Amino acid sequence: MFDKLWSILKRGGSVTTNQIARELDTTPALVNEMIEHLSQSGWLKQMPASCVSGCEPCRFLRDCNRSPQARVWQVIER
Repeated sequence: MFDKLWSILKRGGSVTTNQIARELDTTPALVNEMIEHLSQSGWLKQMPASCVSGCEPCRFLRDCNRSPQARVWQVIER
């Protein structure tokens, strides 16, 4: 399942945990746990992104799903 999650994340763009969960046929909670594991293992880096200041100054505007709870991750190639 991690391999499929990794390929989804490497596609780039904006995707929600709900969308990933549907694609992996699992729960959003499990997707969040796997993302946290990948982050703690150094495979993902959480990027500073805040929807509080609005969309205009945000560098993630093109790929954003415009959710106020959005978290942005960068895939770390090794």
